[in-house]
Amino acid sequence: MSEKKQIVVWDMFIRVFHWSLLPLFFVAYVTGDDKGPLHRYVGYVVLLLVIARICWGFWGTKYARFSDFICSPAKGINYLKELVGGKPTHYIGHNPAASWMILLLITNSILICLSGYAAYATKGENPSFGLGSTLSIVENAYADDEKEEEDDDDEENEGSNNAGKDAIEGGSSEKKDNDGDSIWSDIHEMSAQFMLFLICLHIVGVAVSSKMHNENLVKGIITGKKDIKSE
Repeated sequence: MSEKKQIVVWDMFIRVFHWSLLPLFFVAYVTGDDKGPLHRYVGYVVLLLVIARICWGFWGTKYARFSDFICSPAKGINYLKELVGGKPTHYIGHNPAASWMILLLITNSILICLSGYAAYATKGENPSFGLGSTLSIVENAYADDEKEEEDDDDEENEGSNNAGKDAIEGGSSEKKDNDGDSIWSDIHEMSAQFMLFLICLHIVGVAVSSKMHNENLVKGIITGKKDIKSE
């Protein structure tokens, strides 16, 4: 005769990460067009959370480590076939489909944060973490390194020539910066929309898996515990 017992699967960090990332993303999503700093600072927090999750994936508890759930695409596809067939293999931790969802969510979160930072930096805003110093991961595409070794007699003419040159190059540089801003902004926007799609897909996957395995996965990620059968 088999009976159910509870075991701790999701540690505190995993639970906090999971329930923090979701609201933070939606705050960032709805403030995307605002002029204030909230959107930017939320992005910083998301990036720090994701970095912490990656570290936890190597040195965290058993079911949080990547070594416990990373699998091949074939295994993930096979699990989906089992799910459609009505007889999916039960996993205590992440199932193969959920494993790939986690990788996509982490990767896309990093893409959103870095593309947003890049789009902001190309505007020349010098994004700051509020610590009195700024970081710059996007350097200017064009940097003039002119040597000023003019003779006294040619100073006036040379200065005039340089002014004309700077005006031309300045216009070109401004156009390049605008193009760069547009590219990063587009990537940022598309990755944000893709994240919204992944979240919806994740919710559907949780609902289907809960139904198929007759377990409450939402409750599990709140309490950290799951029911397993024991002989």
